[in-house]
Amino acid sequence: MYFESLLDAVLGERQIFHIIECPVCGLEEIYYEHCGTKRLIGKACRNCNFVQKFEERRKRLDQPRQA
Repeated sequence: MYFESLLDAVLGERQIFHIIECPVCGLEEIYYEHCGTKRLIGKACRNCNFVQKFEERRKRLDQPRQA
């Protein structure tokens, strides 16, 4: 129950996008996407008690594109 509360607090509304083997403990590392936008919002491993929220990258329109 604690881990679900942690996910709610850090990631908010989410759904599972993909599950891979955790490189640390070997169990499930789950990638989450936002339900509405379908953008990746973070990843978590319940066994490691690890949650990472991905930074939202926004394009700045006032900067020239780099080649």
